[in-house]
Parts: sequence; C-alpha cells; structure tokens
Amino acid sequence: MNQPTTEETAPATSGRRAFLGRAAIGGIAAAAAMVPLVGAAAPASAAPKPAPPAPPAPNPHGHHRVFDVQDFGAKGNGTHDDTVAIQKAITAAQAAGGGTVYLPSGKYKTTSTLKITGANITVEGEGASSIIACAFAAGDILRVARTSSSAALVANGLFTDFAIISTVKKTSGAALAMDGVQDMRICNVHAVSRVYSDPNNLWDSFSFHDFTIVVMENCKIQAQNKGITCWGNQVGADLWITGGTLCSFTPIGVHVGGGVGGVYFDEFLCYLNGTNVLIDDTLGGSANRELIFNEAVFDGSYRHNVEIMPNGVYVLTFQNTWFGNSGFDQKAGHPEGCLIRVHPGGILHPSNVTVSGCKMFNAYGSGIFAESGAWTITGSDISLNGQGAAGGYGVILGAGASGTVINGNSMHTNGNYPSAKPVGVGIKIASGVNDYIVTSNSVIGNGTAGLVDEGGPSKIVDLNLGA
Repeated sequence: MNQPTTEETAPATSGRRAFLGRAAIGGIAAAAAMVPLVGAAAPASAAPKPAPPAPPAPNPHGHHRVFDVQDFGAKGNGTHDDTVAIQKAITAAQAAGGGTVYLPSGKYKTTSTLKITGANITVEGEGASSIIACAFAAGDILRVARTSSSAALVANGLFTDFAIISTVKKTSGAALAMDGVQDMRICNVHAVSRVYSDPNNLWDSFSFHDFTIVVMENCKIQAQNKGITCWGNQVGADLWITGGTLCSFTPIGVHVGGGVGGVYFDEFLCYLNGTNVLIDDTLGGSANRELIFNEAVFDGSYRHNVEIMPNGVYVLTFQNTWFGNSGFDQKAGHPEGCLIRVHPGGILHPSNVTVSGCKMFNAYGSGIFAESGAWTITGSDISLNGQGAAGGYGVILGAGASGTVINGNSMHTNGNYPSAKPVGVGIKIASGVNDYIVTSNSVIGNGTAGLVDEGGPSKIVDLNLGA
C-alpha cells in the first residue's frame, strides 16, 4: 500500500514511502536554494531556509486516517500469526477516534477473535485477495460489539472488499458478528469457501444482535449452520440485504429470530439452502415487526423456501419475487416442501399479508400454505407445484387465514405429476376460513380441480376461469 501512516503512535514507515518522502523534501529544498532573494543578497555562508514538508498523498479511503496492518507487523503470507498485528491496527484506529484498518492483498492467519469496540472504524481490503483466514475452531472471527450492555452502541462502521474463511472446521461463532451496533454497512465481504471444492468450514457467516440499521450489499455467504442470523431490539432494528448478495449451500440461509424491527430483502439471491428463510421468535423471545421481499430470488430449498413459525411476524410483503423448487428433502421429515409455509399463529397483525407480482413454481408441496394471516394475493403466477405426494395446491388457506383476498392470478398446472400422485388444486379454501374474496383468477389445467371452496359463510367467490 502506498499510503503513509499518519498516526503518531504508529510504527515509522520505511522503504519506498520514506524514500519518496525524503526525495520530495530534498527536491523542494534544492529548488528553494536556487531562487534569488528579493532585496538584500543573502550572506554566502547562510544556509537555505528549511523547506516545508511535502504534502501528504491523497487518501483513497476517504477522510479517515489509514492504519495498514502490515505496518503493525502483519505478513499476510498464510502462515505467520497476524492476530496481534491486526488487533494493534484496530486499537490504533480506535485511539484516534476512527480510521481505516487496511488489509493489503494477502492471507492473514488469525488464532483468536479480532475485536472492534469503537466507533467510526472502516475495515477495507483489496477484494477477494484480502483474506482473513481463521485457524481456531470456536468463537467469532471478527466481532464488532460494545463493551457492555450499558455502553453506547458501536456506530458508523464500514466493512468492505475482503473475504473471511476458516482453515479449520468451526464449531461455533460467526465470520462477522455484530452486537450492539448502529449504522453499519457491509459491502463486498465474502464469508464463504473460496471455491466450491474447498471445505465448508465456517459455522455461521453473519450474525446481528441488538442492532439499528445494518446494510449488506454484494456479499457472498456459505456456512455449516446459518448464513445470516438476526435478532434483538424491535424498535429501529432494520437490516437491508441487497445489492446482489448471495447465500447458498447452508442449512438455514437467513434466520430472523425474534425482536427484529424489519428485514428488507431486495436484489437478493438465496438458493440451495435447507430452508432459505426461517422466521420465528426462538432467539429474541418476541415476534418480528415486518419483513419485505422485493425483486429477490428464493430457489432450490431442501425444505421450505420461506417458513414462518408461530409468533413469527406482524407484517409481511412479497412483491416481484421469484420462488422455485422447494422440498427436495422429502425423506427427512419435510414432506410438504412449500414455497411459503405459514404455521398457525405465524402472522400476528390483522392487516393483510401482501403477495403481488410473484412467480411461484415447482414446489414438491404447495405454492402457499397459510394457516394464519389475512392475505392479499394479486397478479401472481403460482403453477407447477406438487412434485411430491403431499402437495399440489397453488394456494391452500387454513382456518386461521380469514379475511383474505385472492384476485387476478394465474394458478395453473398444479399437481400434474402422475408418478407422485399429488392433490393438484389451484386454490383450496379449507373449512373454518371466513370473510374472503376469490375472484377473476385463472385456475385451469390443475390435476384434480381448479378451486375447492369449503369455507364461509361470508365470502365472494366468482368469475374464476376453470373453477
């Protein structure tokens, strides 16, 4: 790296940077000596006035001071233990009130958790070639957390352009854990095996607890246990997962574990996980406030694509989102394999759950199986579901899903898998559902029936093609 360390407490720079600094000073001094003085001539024996110091080079990392981990003794060769050196760089940045901890290209072996407890810290690398390589089994690899529950939140952090891997099989901890933080941005950070042939050693990739405003952009995620875990303070605890972030080959892709104010999935690809998104209260002890899925892709889950457990969430929206291929793991006690599975008591708010403009297909079970929530389902294509014997509904509403509106959808070709012998119904309204409107849907070409209506008495069911 070509940036001088400006902090007085940091080790002195040497080599090319020091040489360039001395050369710049010497050049200015020489030029000054050649300029004649105006007025009286200087005595022949007088030494030239000291030249001012050379101006600092532009800082590519913004206004923060830069703390290059190699200036603190890190080698980045994959064998030297760089833990102490990186922690010294972090400590120096915190003592300065903030700064950029810079990871030049290299593989930085660590043998214990790296800890950030101060505000205004950036950790920046040179892309996937800047690697923090964990060599210990238990615990977080990089942890951003306040020193106690009564301390101020750790604020204004940026983590960008580096990778976190583990060279040993992790048994606990996250690649990047945040606890008690505010206004954090994570961009182009990859917590994943570098290539698919590498062992999947990370336990969890990203963990967020007690947080206010975290944004993830263009991150790559793969782990043994969970990709993204979040839980904590319900007021203002907002997580944006966006900008091409990808999570795959993980038992649970995203776990929203209770007490989260909001999670917003936008331009997010989550595929070939056990469950792509799990929503419950098992970590935070209370329901989550709201979840919004927009222009995301959830594909190829071994169980459900999105599963919402009792006391899961108050408000739920799916718009312009693609759901496909759920329920591969039919032999492991998950015969339904739905694209969206909502259990009794999973949706708590009396207002509608919204599904708008979505594509939902190829579930082993059913497209939407909802036993709670008042749903508004419009403008969506829900088709080709029922590859397994237990499924085959485009939409099935259980007794807890009263107050629903289903209008203007195409729910076709569900259950047309003769070898599996699924049910094959476009829309089913089960006994106990009341206060609903089902109109102007196309339900043609399903295996058994277009529409099965067992609910009521308060209902409007009309103008459904193929019913």
